[in-house]
Amino acid sequence: MARLAEQAILRQLADLSASAKGLFWVAYSGGLDSQLLLHFCQKALPSARLRAIHINHALSPKADAWQKHCQDYCTLHNIEFETRKVKISHSDGNLELQARQARYEVFSSLVREGDCILMAHHQDDQMETVLYRLLRGSGPKGLAGIPAKRALVKGTLLRPLLAYTKVELTEYAKQAGLFWVEDESNSDISFDRNLLRQVIIPSIKTRWPSAGKSIQRSAELLAESEQLLHALAMMDAGDFIATQKTDFPLELMAGKDLPRQRNVLRFWFQSLLEAYAIPMPGFEELRCIVEEMIPAPADAKPLISWRQDETTIDLRRFANKLFVLKNFPRDFKPTLHPVIPGMAIELGFNLGKVTLEETSTGGVLYQEGDELEIRFDCTQSEAKPAGRKTRSFKKIFQDYGVPPWLRDRIPLLFVNQKLAAVGDLFVCQNLAAKSGQTQLKINWQRADVYCGY
Repeated sequence: MARLAEQAILRQLADLSASAKGLFWVAYSGGLDSQLLLHFCQKALPSARLRAIHINHALSPKADAWQKHCQDYCTLHNIEFETRKVKISHSDGNLELQARQARYEVFSSLVREGDCILMAHHQDDQMETVLYRLLRGSGPKGLAGIPAKRALVKGTLLRPLLAYTKVELTEYAKQAGLFWVEDESNSDISFDRNLLRQVIIPSIKTRWPSAGKSIQRSAELLAESEQLLHALAMMDAGDFIATQKTDFPLELMAGKDLPRQRNVLRFWFQSLLEAYAIPMPGFEELRCIVEEMIPAPADAKPLISWRQDETTIDLRRFANKLFVLKNFPRDFKPTLHPVIPGMAIELGFNLGKVTLEETSTGGVLYQEGDELEIRFDCTQSEAKPAGRKTRSFKKIFQDYGVPPWLRDRIPLLFVNQKLAAVGDLFVCQNLAAKSGQTQLKINWQRADVYCGY
């Protein structure tokens, strides 16, 4: 690496030191890239605020030796060192993805207001990431690659080496006399990224030596495109995109062509991914939503589902809205739950829990010795909400906006074998309490992403 490039990195880190207020955490694996990054940080950042964090994935028989190398280096150079051991399951699929998720969970747990996490990704990593995502069919957000800077919890994640190639970093590290560990798994081309790193990218660079810079430029242009698409989504859907609501009003789609509809939905789902870990739909799911689900007849009950790992998402339409259901059980077996005032009942089937609470108004009459039960099935076909006329349950649920997929899963309160309340919607006229009488209400605590209601 040219002397000028070294000075550019040191100036970048010095500027960071002057502007940042918290700690500087270097993600330190002990490999060449992170060893070099820590070397630069030692030169440019105040030692009192410098920390090294090592993640032990326990995937290699050498993992503990790598941890010791990192700890010994930090001890020798008076750098505060922390390590975390994470658990990766060999039976749960993509080890690379699991390891990445585990690392970021650790980083997120460390970062406090004003802290920075520094990572040693370089230009070849950027090239690898963009090609990998291109082969997976990613859109502009994915093809924008690795950002040089982004928010992480209350802090900032930075990649000071992103403009430099692996060859440049290796040459500089050798000239500086640095020592590092080598991960033997990097040569295992059964991993997709290793195949790209060891076989495909070198072949590309042989034919197109400046491919790394070209791909970096394309990634930056795609990042700009993503910003413009987000601005367009905000124009089309306003502040709704940022509300993280799990029901989407379809009037926002009126008059918009299909690409703009897909764009709005994509940013809506990104907000749900951040808030509730809702997996993003793929291109085919988005196509089905705008071409089949939204224009379906008013009396249709369209359903689109997708799955990622252990999470299943159902998307349904009701009352001119789209509803997201996370891990909604298709099979439901009604259960009777005896209950007493103040007792919390876990309903199961991702329905949350209910508690019978005393209230001063609008509750069910309760007298000592009454038999109380929470059920889901009811033999009667109609009910009379307090202060309203008798109607069929179908009409009542329509009045209250209860979607069809939830109508047989509303917790019902029975008092002495008589229906007294339907969820937290209403109490029945014949068992409604009067002022001054002891009365109960259902407190239904739903999960973050409930069943569309």
